[in-house]
Amino acid sequence: MNFHKTIFGGTIFSAFDPYFPTMYYNIFQQKDRKLEIWLKSANIKYKRPATTDLHLTFTITPTDIIEAENALNKVGKFEIWHTVQAINTKGIVCAEAEMLVYLRDNKIKSKIGF
Repeated sequence: MNFHKTIFGGTIFSAFDPYFPTMYYNIFQQKDRKLEIWLKSANIKYKRPATTDLHLTFTITPTDIIEAENALNKVGKFEIWHTVQAINTKGIVCAEAEMLVYLRDNKIKSKIGF
């Protein structure tokens, strides 16, 4: 909390940052596919001061995985945007982030030359 008794914006952003890359890494690790994965870009909109705990839900759909696998098999890399909201205990959206996740298969990379 800052001196206004609200959560610092950087603290809120750090709550968004690691989850999608970690989730994709674990999904593909279970498929015996080791990839380089990171958060390539992010945009955050602070909509209201956050004065309570925040709830964030991160979702990767089966369609997201199929699209990723198809692109990884064809070109060795894949990018996907995800949007997540930070919702306070009263159900009000305090922040919303759009995150671009980058996945790359280095085994495919050597075959296609990028």
